[in-house]
Amino acid sequence: MKILVLMTDPYGGHGGIAQYNRDVLDALAAMPEVTQIVSLPRLVPSTDCVLPAKLEEHFNARSIAGYLWQGLTLALRQKPDVILCGHINLLPLAAIIKKALGIPLVIELYGIDVWSPKPSIFHDWSIRQVDLAISISRFTRQKFLAWASVSPARVKVVPNAIHLDQYVPASKPDYLQDRYCLQGKKVLLTLGRLSASERYKGQDRIIQLMPGLLKQRPDLAYLIAGDGDDRGRLEALAGECGVSDQVHFIGRVPNEEMMDLYNLADAFAMPSIGEGFGFVFLEAAACGVPVLGGGVDGSPDALADGRLGIMVDPDDGKALNEGLLRLLDQPKAVPADLAMYDFALFKHQIRQLILPMCSSLSVTRLQPVAS
Repeated sequence: MKILVLMTDPYGGHGGIAQYNRDVLDALAAMPEVTQIVSLPRLVPSTDCVLPAKLEEHFNARSIAGYLWQGLTLALRQKPDVILCGHINLLPLAAIIKKALGIPLVIELYGIDVWSPKPSIFHDWSIRQVDLAISISRFTRQKFLAWASVSPARVKVVPNAIHLDQYVPASKPDYLQDRYCLQGKKVLLTLGRLSASERYKGQDRIIQLMPGLLKQRPDLAYLIAGDGDDRGRLEALAGECGVSDQVHFIGRVPNEEMMDLYNLADAFAMPSIGEGFGFVFLEAAACGVPVLGGGVDGSPDALADGRLGIMVDPDDGKALNEGLLRLLDQPKAVPADLAMYDFALFKHQIRQLILPMCSSLSVTRLQPVAS
């Protein structure tokens, strides 16, 4: 089986979508039935990453037109058996290739980008070409099915995976405590992009509660990791709330320091209202850090409906404040239910969904929904 992959930034990219894409590609590469994976990343070449042996990357297109041309010529030359689309913005190209070659089309559904319809007749047509959709969460699946012309039977949920062998609980690293002057502090952490388009993550909600939290937890320090065009607003908000000394903006964290950062924290919170899943919850929990998230988006899937962490309504300030206080009182420990997200199970799920796509019988069963 040969698979053509259209994705934004798998290897070399940052964030949850890139991590999910990498896990999908690693799972495909582990399948003995897959002989070759031809990947065309849209944004980032994987210059510093070790790629799976079966993966062949092409990255020459610097424009949208160039990407479209390269995708078409690559498909016609490689003649794949399946096409995998990692982002809905790339779906029109994937749909054209599907029609040209008569092969199954699989799309990944991650988060807010698929929660509402694209205002385009061409996108409507592209959606109807989808044979299988793999959704990161039940919430994203529900939002997608509310508008997309795809049979619910073709939309399957495969949540993010956690590589449990890569995350180990450990004592607080001295070098990070010294760097951020956190000795003797109770550290609350949020990790995520500080983008104006992602204000739903909820750092501002926690900042606004910090004055009251400090009255009950005078040793509290709030660490905000990540960077983006919304950082200035959040820093100003911390100043307005009088907590600039207790809220630390540490910027983007290098990959090699990520596990140390989680182990530095006593608690992790991201009271989001627009998260597709929330992979950071799994990373923090794997390091034994108690976690808190919202209950109104895809976060409940990452939190196993409350078995992995506290869930609150992020827009209810009183509930969020009480949840954070409970969170800060919890001891550090790896939840037993985290094993349900182990990468080994993820690989099995991906194989069970992708393998049938190669049989002519499955392709016949998965004809697009009629217009």
